[in-house]
Amino acid sequence: MDLDQLYSEHQMSLMRAADTISEPARRKHLAAAGTIGDQIFDLLSSKRADASLSWLPWTDRSYQAADLVVSA
Repeated sequence: MDLDQLYSEHQMSLMRAADTISEPARRKHLAAAGTIGDQIFDLLSSKRADASLSWLPWTDRSYQAADLVVSA
């Protein structure tokens, strides 16, 4: 899988979470986004890219912030 496809899937998971009213479904989509984010991190690491300079946030705090935005 390439980086563009993973990024696209990550964004779609976040958008689905934002559009979902059901709390369990919202959490499922956020978990999927987190898993895809981990795959992107692994891909960048395997290519020796500097993940800290990447366009995706990697900290737990970032996912908590995404969770707050979705629940607002």
